[in-house]
Amino acid sequence: MPQGPLTDRGAVDQVNRSRSFHKSDGMGSMTSLVAWVGADSRGPASLNIAADSRISWPGHGGISHAWDYGKKVFASSREPLIVGFTGDVLFPSLVLQGLLDRIDQGVVPRSESILDHVYSVLRHGWENYPGEERRAFSVLACHRLGQGTEAEFHAEKMGTTSNGAWQRKELPVQETSQIVALDGSGKYSVEEAIKAWQVGKTANTSRAIFSGFVDAVTSGNDRATGGSPQLGAIYRIGAGRLLGIAHEDSRYFAGAQLLGTEAVGTVEWRNSLFERTDGVTKARLAGAQVHDRPI
Repeated sequence: MPQGPLTDRGAVDQVNRSRSFHKSDGMGSMTSLVAWVGADSRGPASLNIAADSRISWPGHGGISHAWDYGKKVFASSREPLIVGFTGDVLFPSLVLQGLLDRIDQGVVPRSESILDHVYSVLRHGWENYPGEERRAFSVLACHRLGQGTEAEFHAEKMGTTSNGAWQRKELPVQETSQIVALDGSGKYSVEEAIKAWQVGKTANTSRAIFSGFVDAVTSGNDRATGGSPQLGAIYRIGAGRLLGIAHEDSRYFAGAQLLGTEAVGTVEWRNSLFERTDGVTKARLAGAQVHDRPI
């Protein structure tokens, strides 16, 4: 029976400990993911999710091979909503894309909140999902109520544990720039890399969190983490958005490298230092704030 992609390295042990739930080794990601609030003098101004792009397959004693083009962050073009996932790849990637497609076409809940709806859709999809293919996953969903300086940002973590139990938890969104969630097999590497950026004027800023995250992704410290960083955001106004990333002299969007012939349209671009970037030249935009690496 062919194997599909696994989750993080810890999930291998979870499979062995909980065969009644993880009945076969299969598709998984895992990944590194960080979410954070970006704030200015008026309070929270954005919620952001960054993830790597690697999907890995299990082999004897570890990972047999990997593919660095997996989309792990999603954004609604209609609602102020962004979502990301860790753990199993197949179920959340399929269900979340369908959910966002429906929301973007106006198929939205009439009697429950957006975050309640995300949870309901995940639970509903899980009911009919083959038991032999069920593996632990976690979804991070971020949403905004209101807009402008009166906007309220909300974040929730929801998904299944290794024994199949469902969990849902609201995460605090602070008034200053700081991490809201850190997840995945590479989370300890990400945490250490971000700490290296918490010095001087760089400390407690969005650029410290994202740049540290990029350093962790490219470090190779976690074999299940790799590829290009990908980024989604919601601001005080407007719907969710995916941002383009200028990374290692190439352009990436939604986890995939561009071929070079694409128009970049109105996509917002950032580089590995979280500087505002030209999507064509990959250079920092004229007049954009310079973000130096800590000495």
